[in-house]
Amino acid sequence: MEEKDIPQEELDGEKGHEEYSFLQEVIKDETVSRKRLKVGILRLLGCGAVFGAAASVVFCAFTPWLEPHVNNNPEQVEIPKDEEEEQPDKEPAEEEKKKSEEDSYRQVLQTLNTESIRARRSIVSVRRAADEEKKEEEPESTAGILIADNGKELLILSDYMAVKEGEHIEVAFPDGSSYAAAEKMRDSNLGLCVYAVLREKIGKTTWSGIKTAQIGSSNSVKNGDTVIVLGRPYGADEASGYGVVTVDEEYIELSDGCFKLISTNIAGNDEGSGAIFNRRGQLVGVISRLVLGMEGNRRVVGYGISDIKSSIELLSNGSVIPYTGICGMDVTEELEDKGMPKGIYVKEVEPDSPAMAAGIQSGDVIVRIDGQNIISMSNYHSLLIHKSVGTQFRLQGLRQGAGGEYVDIEFNVIVGSRIKIK
Repeated sequence: MEEKDIPQEELDGEKGHEEYSFLQEVIKDETVSRKRLKVGILRLLGCGAVFGAAASVVFCAFTPWLEPHVNNNPEQVEIPKDEEEEQPDKEPAEEEKKKSEEDSYRQVLQTLNTESIRARRSIVSVRRAADEEKKEEEPESTAGILIADNGKELLILSDYMAVKEGEHIEVAFPDGSSYAAAEKMRDSNLGLCVYAVLREKIGKTTWSGIKTAQIGSSNSVKNGDTVIVLGRPYGADEASGYGVVTVDEEYIELSDGCFKLISTNIAGNDEGSGAIFNRRGQLVGVISRLVLGMEGNRRVVGYGISDIKSSIELLSNGSVIPYTGICGMDVTEELEDKGMPKGIYVKEVEPDSPAMAAGIQSGDVIVRIDGQNIISMSNYHSLLIHKSVGTQFRLQGLRQGAGGEYVDIEFNVIVGSRIKIK
């Protein structure tokens, strides 16, 4: 039998076909799948955009109607407490000294001008106007500070203005618009009042040009610090000024407290009003006619904000300021050396006050309130401010007898108020 030669190429081809016949490759058209994916994504994006636009339209349309119905109750106002600041080294580093010395007067002035413009947005004018405008009379006015926003009302802190029959209070804003305001609460002791303007009455243009004041700490203010004064420091037209703190340890003694003052070298008068800001545009002082009148000088002086924060918070929430009627002073080390007990020395008791009704007399030394030691009038005020009007608390003290020795005394005092509760 004759053998037939088979070419090697054919043998190799058949062998290769048998060995790799199990591999199958299917090539799909990816163009169609990608198109479908793109169409799906675009469809989702389109639906999302339409839904978002519709939601925005509905929200904008119904917000003006819903806001008065939903936000009937004002939010509780909280005045920020002082934050502890890191104490700088007594001897700054040489590089810091050099950098400070290189700061030019122009740069400092530019910084103050920038912060002054920002802070001015929180300054308004509070005025007493007749219900029927009297053209021949200029309405009495004082500077006000936009102190808080409780969600229902915009709150303004200013000197208290007594309103007579046929008059009302108006607040004039930087854009020239004015709105009727109502007294929220006042403190006859400090001479300050918080007025309220309904948010829903304020126009968009007015909102765009105002902001509530950024509240700082007066405890960090030192002698020589640069400050900005805004409002009506001269008692008449609105004005602004730059200056420095001249005294950082000055106080005013009022009923139930001793309050730190910020004194400046900026000119003013007894009818001045407004606010004192630091270089960062933070509110650190409130100028009051009561303080300026008692000081009897021609420089701008105001309450340090830290000592009146608790009072401002109560006034902003419509609460009265607790009152007992004790006018006292701290017992100094010098007085202690002479035998007087540590505490607060009662210089005077106001007539018809809760303190007088309890039997407290001039010359008494108060040492404890509800078992807590008292070492200063500021300490007494900080404890009293948290008492509720109408509640009773216990004061312990010492009274000097005929022989010069001190004997223990105790009083039950009912917290009162210097104004009639509405």
